Amino acid sequence: MAIALNAPCYLCGKDAVLDGLCAECYNREHPLIRVSSPLEIIACKRCGSVKIPGGWRTIPLSSSESDELMLRQIDNLLSREVERLTDDVEITYNVENRLDRVLYIRVKAAGRSHTSLEPHTEEYPVEVRLSYVTCDTCGMMSGGYHEAILQIRADGREVTDVEEEEILSIVTQIAEKEYGKDAKAFATESKRTKIGFDFKMGSDHMARLVADELQSRYLADRKENYKLIGQEHGGKGKYRVTILIRLPRWVAGDFVRVAGRPCQVISINRNGMTCQDLTDGQKSTINPKSSKWRTLEFLASQSVKREYMVLSRGYGQSVQLMDAKTFTTVDVVETPLSSEWRSGSRVFLAEIDGVLYPLPESAALESDAV
Repeated sequence: MAIALNAPCYLCGKDAVLDGLCAECYNREHPLIRVSSPLEIIACKRCGSVKIPGGWRTIPLSSSESDELMLRQIDNLLSREVERLTDDVEITYNVENRLDRVLYIRVKAAGRSHTSLEPHTEEYPVEVRLSYVTCDTCGMMSGGYHEAILQIRADGREVTDVEEEEILSIVTQIAEKEYGKDAKAFATESKRTKIGFDFKMGSDHMARLVADELQSRYLADRKENYKLIGQEHGGKGKYRVTILIRLPRWVAGDFVRVAGRPCQVISINRNGMTCQDLTDGQKSTINPKSSKWRTLEFLASQSVKREYMVLSRGYGQSVQLMDAKTFTTVDVVETPLSSEWRSGSRVFLAEIDGVLYPLPESAALESDAV
């Protein structure tokens, strides 16, 4: 009976299993990956972006920890520098040591060199050298580069602290959202003035995104003008845009006249301005496209609101009130907004054109930022 013998591996003499090689020699001759050493990371010292062929790549982070940034930079480096020689391979690494601007890492690859062979693991020591420069975006920011100016004003009043905080938050959110997509998505300057505040925006595109959001959220007026600041290649004029966002005269809680009727502003948001009629208590929502919008007239700020105590009331009769500060008494005609008042309760009223109007129970109103 003949005995079948495996041919020996032509490299080491063990039994060959594939292409004249034993499993160990086959794996060695057909590695899972190829990676050179040393490698270099060129990173921005300000934002952590890494230099790649053709530009810079931002590194998204979940925290401000420097260790996370370093690991993300290594991830980015290996994704470009490690060549996969087979489809079925998993790549990991460990940082073994760090000396100033040199990292020593161990790259591990796990997989099969051939489908007929068992999985195995390969390890490669790699030296990573770190170099720090300033990326294009941070260079423009530090140099005050800007393509647009966004001016925030309010009609006939100052921009409130609440509005300023909300607007700063909107600018930050949009900059973070555009980060990585628009290299100029930044504000180089935010300056408070007596009549509002100004932003210098690196990107014309970002300035328009912010202006769109503010115009929609606050039902604001918008104007744009352009200034020639130079020429582009080819002789085409280069312009800087200034966008003016003018917030309405009123904020939530103020008093306005709508189609001749006194109302209190309940909320302002992208869906419109909701007002409550002070005579019948009915609510309605209008927007700049509504015919009633053109009838809007500012009456008074919410500072005219005063607190009173109900002394007495009777069905079908006027309500007697006492001013909580001066202790003077007044009689007011009952309206739907005062129908639920009870003796001893504290209520709010506003004097508009010499008439005291009961206010909604939720007299402390805030701007709705939906």
